[in-house]
Amino acid sequence: MKGEPKRMLMHLTNKCVGVDFDTKQKYIMRTTETTKLTRPPKDDSASLLSQVSRIAQIAAPTSRKIVIAGGNFHSAFIHFVASLTNKPRPRVCFLPTAAGDRDATIMTFYQDCASLNVEPYVQLSFVSSSKQHQGFDEVLLSMDAIICSGGNTLNQQAIWRAQGIDIILRQAWERGIVLGGASAGSLCWFEEGTTDGRPKDLSIVKCLGFLQGSHCPHYDGEPERRSFYHKLVYSGEMKPGYACDNDAGIFFEDFSVKNILSARPDAKVYYVSVAEGKLSELELPTTHYIK
Repeated sequence: MKGEPKRMLMHLTNKCVGVDFDTKQKYIMRTTETTKLTRPPKDDSASLLSQVSRIAQIAAPTSRKIVIAGGNFHSAFIHFVASLTNKPRPRVCFLPTAAGDRDATIMTFYQDCASLNVEPYVQLSFVSSSKQHQGFDEVLLSMDAIICSGGNTLNQQAIWRAQGIDIILRQAWERGIVLGGASAGSLCWFEEGTTDGRPKDLSIVKCLGFLQGSHCPHYDGEPERRSFYHKLVYSGEMKPGYACDNDAGIFFEDFSVKNILSARPDAKVYYVSVAEGKLSELELPTTHYIK
């Protein structure tokens, strides 16, 4: 990156507050941690109730959250993700593995975050031990949200597995860290989906499987995606699943659809399956318009 783009990236990076890794431990909930109930002075029932409430909050099951979009995971979607963290200024990590850690993709993320009350951070996947002294787990598990870039899903999955990032992302999800992304950043959470990551033709990619079924991004942006997805689902080569137009998405809480999102009126989400021997493309009504 040379000239003006480089200066712009540095300017945007300097505007963003980095993560204080020295204090990361206070944000990480250890599953082995126990909390003792101390006896309040005299008959302080209010103090006892406060302690019981605190223990109940720690013991309560964590809600697992994933936000996807068919394409264009811009500031409106990042803002929605940030709202799910319930933090006044959440730490939002960008994982641009599928884009090959490309500078232009990273700069776009910083630009999208510039108007939001978040602390952006970028975790590269092409790293060396001489330059990065924190483990992937230390970084990713200290975040409030993790957003994955678009790009090549096949390469993304291979690198994540080689680096153990796939395991760390599952830990993050199970701890309640909000996950999200579009295109390769939405495909990655499902069992399988449609990808252009191989030469010549669209093909099937196997992914992390946090969410059941399949996914097709860019449903309105790339006409061949729709017909290819229909063929795969109808033939049984691919499981039924969710198709998202660019600028449309889904908020999953645990394994259930919580909200259907749209950043423009004609951006839609569909559930594609086979019913009574025929292909079914069911439009899911938008519940939240975001901007």
